[in-house]
Amino acid sequence: MDFDVLLHKLAEDKGWSLLYIKEDDQYKLTLPIPEDRYQDVYITFRRDDENWHIATIWTVIADIEDFNLSDPLELLRFNMRSLYGSLAANEDQIVMVQNQLAQEANWNEVGRAIHYMANTADEIEKQIYGDADEN
Repeated sequence: MDFDVLLHKLAEDKGWSLLYIKEDDQYKLTLPIPEDRYQDVYITFRRDDENWHIATIWTVIADIEDFNLSDPLELLRFNMRSLYGSLAANEDQIVMVQNQLAQEANWNEVGRAIHYMANTADEIEKQIYGDADEN
C-alpha cells in the first residue's frame, strides 16, 4: 500500500489529525493522549543506499538541555527495552525515532509504532516537564 494512503487511512480510522507540511516535505500527526494531552509525530522520507524509500517516524520528547544525559548506559538500555522507537538526538532535541521500509509498510505495524511512540514520548515528557504539554 502507498505510504501516503496508509497514513491517511490511519489518521481517519484512529481519529488522529494529519497535516502535510509542504515546505518541510513531511507529515505531522497529532495524537490525543489521556489526560487531555497531545503528542505530535512526524514522518519524513529518505532513501537508503539501494534507493529504497524509508519512512522515518519521530516524535520530540524534550530539549537536549532538559534531558538527563548523565547515564549513557541507561539510555542504551532504554533503547533495548523499547519495542517501538529508540532515543536519539536531532539537532537540539531528544526524540524517539523508528525507520520503516515505506514499500513494505502495513497499517497495523505503522499504526502501532506511531501510537506507542507518542504515548511513550509523552510519559517521558511528563517526567521532565510535569503537567506542561510541550510536544
